[in-house]
Formats: sequence, structure tokens, C-alpha cells
Amino acid sequence: MQTGVGAVLNTAAVAPGDTVLVAGLGGIGLAAVQGARIAGATTIIASDPVAERRDHARRLGATDVIDPTSEDLVAAVMARTGVGVDHAFECAGRASLISTLLDACRGGGTTTCVGAPALDEAIVIDPAVMFTASGKRLLGCLLGSVNSRREIPRLLDLWRRGRLDLESMITHRGTLEDIDTAFADLAAGRGIRTVLAI
Repeated sequence: MQTGVGAVLNTAAVAPGDTVLVAGLGGIGLAAVQGARIAGATTIIASDPVAERRDHARRLGATDVIDPTSEDLVAAVMARTGVGVDHAFECAGRASLISTLLDACRGGGTTTCVGAPALDEAIVIDPAVMFTASGKRLLGCLLGSVNSRREIPRLLDLWRRGRLDLESMITHRGTLEDIDTAFADLAAGRGIRTVLAI
């Protein structure tokens, strides 16, 4: 939770009235959707190929959802905003998605890399001169740029006040004997978060 919410509130410092795109709606991406809602973003666009995750994003505060397998992500964002979003968050862990999110940002907008791509993946910005001239920013993010001693109490306070939904993020529960099933679900993209009790 701290990574997704922290990426929005700390790393990117989303402000009230900003427009946001979150690509990748696993646990981190859905936490980023909640962070954008908490920050006061007016438009929160959520993108993921899994319909269940898009539906979940709507329940957590997304104003629009996009299936990137049936719509061109940049064109869909431009159709909804006219100029692109103020902030885009890459939460799928795919380096190839970063340049797409840069294109989905308005001039001067910010793309924050939250997901963890494989070590052999590279970020390609082509043409580089257009990136420079656009004034866009590209930020890295580790664990939501948080100071855990400050952030964990803040997240718990948001949860207690009903502003942060932790319960709906848990889609499966089991015991330690269910660990193989939990890993299989993770690999298949089923559910959001699994809690295993000892």
C-alpha cells in the first residue's frame, strides 16, 4: 500500500485538481488509484487488460477505465483529457510502457516509474529532443519515497477515517498450505492481494 499511495503523494506530489493515469492495476496500481483520489485528482484514468481489475479500480476511485488491448492508450487518454494527463504512473513493471506514458502526459507533465521492470529492460525515449523540448519529467520511485515511521501511521489514519480501503484489496485468504495456489494466482494475475495465515 505504501508504494502506490506514496508514489502519488510523495514522489509525484499530485495536487488537487490534477489529472492522473495509472497503468497496471495490481496491488500497487490500485493503491496509486486510491492515492490519486486522496490527493484530490479530478480525473483518474486506470488502465489494465484484466476487466476485473478495471472494475476494482472504479470502485476505488477511478473516473475512467481503459482496456489497453482494445484501445490505443495514448489516443484514449487524449480523447478524455484533450491535452494529456498531468501525472502518469507505470505500475505494471514494464519498461516498454514508460515511453507510452510519457506520450500520454501533457507538456510539462510527469511520468513516475513505480513498477520494477526486469534487469534487461531499457527505457527508450525516441526522439529524445521532443522529450527535452516538451518539459516533461520522468521520475523513479522506490517504495513510494516514504519514511515508514511517518507513512505507516498516516496510512492507518486514512484507513481509520474511511479514506483508504484496505479490506477490498484482499481478494483471497488462506493458510500457509495454500502458498502454491497463491503463487499460481500471482503468476496468472488473479486477484489483488492474498493473505495467508499460519
